[in-house]
Amino acid sequence: MTTLHILFTAELPESLARLWSTGDSLLLAGASVTLALRPDLSLPQPLYALAEAVQARGLKLDQVALISSADWVELITRHDKSLSWS
Repeated sequence: MTTLHILFTAELPESLARLWSTGDSLLLAGASVTLALRPDLSLPQPLYALAEAVQARGLKLDQVALISSADWVELITRHDKSLSWS
């Protein structure tokens, strides 16, 4: 069973690593997009960021796939479940 983990906070929850399984994906939304700029963090892959949140903060993320709200909906359909972290 695959999970789309959707992170909204600017902190990476320790429990996320325990719940991560093969086939899972991480979507950074809201304030969490700033985590992609922290070289001290090893973020799970595959990793996506909501383009609107990145643009709203004036950021440039080269190592992250930026997706639209419509892409977000499609990403949800590719996973068995989604889990929001806030």
